[in-house]
Amino acid sequence: MTVTFSGLDQPYKPLCSYAYFHDRNMDRFMSEVPVQTMLFGDSGAHSARTLGLHLTLEDYAAWCHRWDHHLTLYANLDVIGAPQATWDNQKRLETEHGLTPIPVFHTGDPWEWLERYIDDGYTYIALGKLLGNPIPEVLPWLAKAFKIADGRAVFHGFGMTVWRALREFPFYSVDSSTWTSSFRFGVVKLFDPARGRFVKFTMRDKAQLLEHRDLLRAHHADPMHFATRATYSRTAATVLAAIAWRRAEEYLRDRHGPQTIPPSPRDPVARNGRPPAPAGLHLYLAEPTTTNTVRAAVGVHQARQRETAA
Repeated sequence: MTVTFSGLDQPYKPLCSYAYFHDRNMDRFMSEVPVQTMLFGDSGAHSARTLGLHLTLEDYAAWCHRWDHHLTLYANLDVIGAPQATWDNQKRLETEHGLTPIPVFHTGDPWEWLERYIDDGYTYIALGKLLGNPIPEVLPWLAKAFKIADGRAVFHGFGMTVWRALREFPFYSVDSSTWTSSFRFGVVKLFDPARGRFVKFTMRDKAQLLEHRDLLRAHHADPMHFATRATYSRTAATVLAAIAWRRAEEYLRDRHGPQTIPPSPRDPVARNGRPPAPAGLHLYLAEPTTTNTVRAAVGVHQARQRETAA
């Protein structure tokens, strides 16, 4: 059996949080990424609390300004459970700091806040606090959000990797903070376009490696890298995880058709006269280390070169 599908021709799309990248030289980091990128900047407020990092609006604004030339977009400094404070931060970043962040609306916030953002001209809005909620609660909540925004705004889903939700709702963009969990926990995770879903199995499971060898090779992976501890390659596993999600991104883009941001002076991508972003779906890969991000970007680039040459 021969398995072929694309999905690697888009820019590489990392998400970098201020909580982890506040002290990194982004010029040096981006110089190590050999491909065109779409870089999403996020405050990482929850991670900052976990790390004991004191995160201020002023410091985050300065970071966004400093690395604006690399950032495709950046998010508001949101406050979970406090929609007024989140709104106030949005307006302060705009009026006091001259920034154009994507606003954030959380599960649990009154729906009038989403209406307020849309009525105020925001046409690209991030949905937050999606993680940790039961699927039977998230799906109807998303259905209502998409109904309210219909034709007026598109959404980014923070941490939204629930496959059922991604298949059902036409997000403009989402990010995965768990894309590395497969190789961190000894799992091989592939995307099967024929079935429209992921395939998972434990590393060193020789029967599964044999069964899915063609799909592995379609991900530019050597099955032997996952057969034994001695042959295991962390770099190969990192690249495999990135390619699997890129394949999934392509599948969802084809499933829902092109998603575009309605024109608005508040468009966080087309800020300051920049060109609009290409049509979605866009799936950003969040990762706190530069090592894994660079490994994945280089590997995806090399896989793309092999596909182009074939």
